Amino acid sequence: MMNYLFEPVPLGNRPLLYGPTTRSTASYPGFYHWHQCCEMLYIHEGNGFVIVNQKTYEMKPGRLFFFQPFQLHKVYASVSEDMPYVRTMMFFDPHYFHRALLPFRARHALFERLWKSAQAEPLDLEPRIGYLEQVFAMYNDISQASRGISDEDDMTMLLLHMMEAAIADGGRQKGAAVEVRPFSYVERIMGWIEDHYAEEIHLEDIADQLHLSKFYISRLFQQETGGSLSEYITARRIKQACRLLQNSDHSVERIAEEVGYPNVSYFIRLFKKVIGITPLKYRTAARQLE
Repeated sequence: MMNYLFEPVPLGNRPLLYGPTTRSTASYPGFYHWHQCCEMLYIHEGNGFVIVNQKTYEMKPGRLFFFQPFQLHKVYASVSEDMPYVRTMMFFDPHYFHRALLPFRARHALFERLWKSAQAEPLDLEPRIGYLEQVFAMYNDISQASRGISDEDDMTMLLLHMMEAAIADGGRQKGAAVEVRPFSYVERIMGWIEDHYAEEIHLEDIADQLHLSKFYISRLFQQETGGSLSEYITARRIKQACRLLQNSDHSVERIAEEVGYPNVSYFIRLFKKVIGITPLKYRTAARQLE
């Protein structure tokens, strides 16, 4: 029986999680799964296949797979000591990079197509392997030195490098306009929350926007993400609060207001419950790490 699994990615308050280049020589049968965010999978070495959108694609060096939020996929590699599976993975919040890449028109356009296209064909970047190996070596060093990539500018530059390689190679992004896929209900819910998390949110508002019942929305979100809608709203607000605490001098009261909590006492209690420390202690600790 097929194993379908929602595999949440622990982005925390980061817009991107970089998995350093990994080498496997043991069995890698893979399983069907999906994430709440985008994933990029770059193949350095390997023999196998990737299944996405009910299509099978060969795994080969220089091939880049882009998995959209909640897009079911499976990666299978035929592995041995002489035939390892070597890959680099990145998981990221598409809403953040939609904004961060805006100044770079061509790269932003490609990113939008990868994120929103109804098609799921991989990008063949074999002519750019040398360039990409240098990029990944640099980011592997950064990740190892700082136990992960924490600087948001570094994260944006990594995505720019990937888009640059794809544009330089030509590929399908220069072809005719592609069909835009309809977003899943859960993605549409998340998109609505992205635009309104700083406001007072009522389930009725989301239900009206999607023309669905409140009960159906709550049940669907729970089924497809493994968590409740209120948990997601809280996580999104606290994520933004962490970003503001680290990157601004705004007062805790102002930050609470900006992320949708007009009652600052409630915000402080909730923040401590989720993060483990108060907002001011988080700000101090985060800045000591810079």
